[in-house]
Amino acid sequence: MEPLSGLPFTNEQLKEAGLLGEGVSESVKQVLKTMAEHSGLIELSLFTLQCLNSNYKSLSSPASPTTGDASTASSTLPIASNTTAVAPNGLSDQERTTYYHGISPDPPELLYCSDFPDNPFPKPVGRFHHLPTESVHGVFGTPLNPVWHTVHPQICNVLKARKIRYSSINTVRFVTHSEDNTDSLGPIVIWILVYPNTTTAKDAHDASADILAILEANGVKGAVVEWCKAVVVRL
Repeated sequence: MEPLSGLPFTNEQLKEAGLLGEGVSESVKQVLKTMAEHSGLIELSLFTLQCLNSNYKSLSSPASPTTGDASTASSTLPIASNTTAVAPNGLSDQERTTYYHGISPDPPELLYCSDFPDNPFPKPVGRFHHLPTESVHGVFGTPLNPVWHTVHPQICNVLKARKIRYSSINTVRFVTHSEDNTDSLGPIVIWILVYPNTTTAKDAHDASADILAILEANGVKGAVVEWCKAVVVRL
């Protein structure tokens, strides 16, 4: 691939990342071209581009265990636009410990949620305020299902590149049960469980921006990335 002007990276950075010269997928070339020609339309980090490039190269390999229709996957990549994760804000003890109230007898502790300022935790009103309960719902019939085999390895690569120790990556939608017995189904959530005392809210914020960009680039819009402190125990 020939060098492009207008990118937020130097040619040296692109070369070190394996995004200059031979071995760059057609989809990543198109993303870089769009970034160069339309500054601000799409914002991806170098290692997200590396994840995308690595994934599409693996899809094109006959030996890949996840080989699908590589030509289709690499030629119909949508472009993410204005994909951002809100900056991490300090959570109160109540928010951290009761955010997942109701999903289990011992719910995990919230670390970070990418849409927290747009969807704030309900503030207690009165002495005996009602605390909404949550239950877990599947993501069946959503735009995520047909592309999960593509985005999952990319998300794993993002976490690996940032040296984030996670115990599981889940796809869910949460149902909120209110005091007046009405239920509301939330958006698609990439629910990441990390080992306690290994990941900060800033770590989660930075990784969420890349994860949201990957989802948008694969046609999954309006999703949320949630992080909690928990360890999956296999029985």
